[in-house]
Amino acid sequence: MQKKDFVINDNNDNTQNLCHVTNELSHSNKRGIIRLVGAGPGDPKLLTLSAYQAIQEADLILSDKLVSDEVLELIPKHTEVFIAARKFCANVEAAQAELNRVGLDALNLGKHVVRLKQGDPFLFGRGGEEFLFYQSHGYIPQVIPGVSSCMSAPLLANIPVTHRGVASQFLVCTGTGKKNTIPEIPAYNPIRTTVFLMACHRIRDITKDLMEKGNYPSDCPCVVIEKASFMDQREIRGTVSTIADIIDREGHTPPGTFVVGHACTVLSKQL
Repeated sequence: MQKKDFVINDNNDNTQNLCHVTNELSHSNKRGIIRLVGAGPGDPKLLTLSAYQAIQEADLILSDKLVSDEVLELIPKHTEVFIAARKFCANVEAAQAELNRVGLDALNLGKHVVRLKQGDPFLFGRGGEEFLFYQSHGYIPQVIPGVSSCMSAPLLANIPVTHRGVASQFLVCTGTGKKNTIPEIPAYNPIRTTVFLMACHRIRDITKDLMEKGNYPSDCPCVVIEKASFMDQREIRGTVSTIADIIDREGHTPPGTFVVGHACTVLSKQL
């Protein structure tokens, strides 16, 4: 499939690529529509029909580098696309403000705007913050759910997050707190499956805290699922005491989902 040309901002000081929207702002009283759309874990076949329809109807699509190229290839060639290429770590606040500004300018011109977000918009995707931003400017976003990797990644790795007699609870945590800090670690519960998103880059620190602060046993099973839903998906299996060394030895290709708990081995034991 032929690739679409995208408007990509890769420089915090370069705002010329988005000024074409701002310059027209004062000349229009039209109001647009904003949709926050979940793009799923990466495989475009896992998009919802509502998400696909929103992509096809948009005048402007706002995205970042977390959304897969395969999903971006579904965007019609005539649709304007803005990608915040540096929405990571130290640049995240400036990039988020930039996406908000570009979206608001387009809305004030009467455009139909779609903000594509990896996974589900309201699950560690800052979707709630974006909703409040647009609401404060008089626009109520339509939110379209997406398939989150917290559920799809374990499933695609044959890990049932709940399983009778093994796991009756399921917890989703972030591995990256505010200002890139390590978040509070949940206490160990033998009947719970815990899924960490945005955690694999600091898995050694997290597993250390799981054992020392969360009282997780060192032999508690865990799995890192790389690039869930893609053809090159890979699972790296170990325990909370060994997984960091295994990843150091074998390497890791993001994005990754970190799953901890006895459900990680319940199906593999039956093989």
